[in-house]
Amino acid sequence: MKRTAALCALALGLVACGDGNPFTEDEAGTTTPPTTTTESAVPETILNDLDRISFNADTNTLTVSGLTQDGVPLVNDYAALATTLAPGYVTFTGQNDPLGRHATAFVASRDGVQAGVVMTGGQFNKFFGGSFFERTSGGYTPPTTPASRFDVTYVGNYAAGLNFPGPDTDLLPITGPLDPNVSRPQQTAYITGLMFVNVDLNDMQVEGEIYNRTAVFNPALTLTPDLPELPDLVLVEGALAGDGTFSGNIEIDASDTNSGVPSNPVGGDVGDFAGVIGGPGGNAIAGGTFIENFTEDLDNEIEYGVFVLDLCDATSADPVCVNALQP
Repeated sequence: MKRTAALCALALGLVACGDGNPFTEDEAGTTTPPTTTTESAVPETILNDLDRISFNADTNTLTVSGLTQDGVPLVNDYAALATTLAPGYVTFTGQNDPLGRHATAFVASRDGVQAGVVMTGGQFNKFFGGSFFERTSGGYTPPTTPASRFDVTYVGNYAAGLNFPGPDTDLLPITGPLDPNVSRPQQTAYITGLMFVNVDLNDMQVEGEIYNRTAVFNPALTLTPDLPELPDLVLVEGALAGDGTFSGNIEIDASDTNSGVPSNPVGGDVGDFAGVIGGPGGNAIAGGTFIENFTEDLDNEIEYGVFVLDLCDATSADPVCVNALQP
C-alpha cells in the first residue's frame, strides 16, 4: 500500500491536511513512482491520494480506489445524491460509520472521457483527496478547427473540493451520548465555477480560465469576510502532447480585482492542471487541478478540482463559444 505524510494545514483553528500519492506497489511489494501524464495516467500532484475512479453514467454508479480512510476495502462504492451540489457533475458521497471519514466526489463522463475529484472532510488533523481523469474509449482524434484557423475552445462547469468544513447535510447521525472531545467527521467544503480552455493545434499549446468561483462552507464556520471572494484563475504554459494529453500551470488572473487576491504576486504559480482530449472529433476534454494558497481570506487553503468540457461548435449557444467562433 502507498501512503506518505503530507503538509498539514491549520485552517482557522480547524485542522485539515492533504496526503500524497507518489508511489504505487505491485504484488511483489516493489514500490515504483507513477509515470508522467499519458492517456491513462494522471500527474501525481493532481492524483495525490487516489489510485483511480470508475464512473458508469448508465447505472449512475461510482467506485473509488485508493483514497485513505474512506472505507474498509481498497475499492469503495459511493452513493449518488438525488440533487447534485455542483452543476454539470453527479455528486457522490461515502461514509462507513458515524465516526468514520466522510468523502464527497464530483464526477462526469461523456464522449469517451471521464473525470472526477474526491475529498474527505478534515478529521484527525488531516484530509485526503485527489483528482482523476482518463479517456474511456477510442484513441486521440484532434478536433476540427474552423476554416483557416488552428485553435479550438472548450467550455463548461468546474467543481472542486476544498480543505475546510462544508455543510453537514450528509453525515450519518451520532447515536447516544458521545464525549464532546471525540473527533467527529466533517464534510468537505466545495467550489463551483465556470471554465473555458483554448487549444492551439498548430503550436500545441493550451490555456484558459476558471472563473465565477464560489465556495460553500459550513454555515457555523466563522470566516473573515463571511463569504470570501475567490479570485479567477488562469491556465498558463500548457503543453499539448501528440497523444492528446496536456498539462500546465495555474496562476491568479492578473485582471481580477477581488480583494481576496493573496500577497503571492499575480502571475505567481498557485497550482497545476492536466487533462486529455477525447471523443469522436476531439469533442470533449476531461482533466483535474491542484491549487493552493490562492486567497488572503483563508489560511493554507488547498483544492482539488475537476473539469469535463465540451467543444464549441456552430450549434453552441454559450456566449463564450459564440465569441470564440467569430472570425
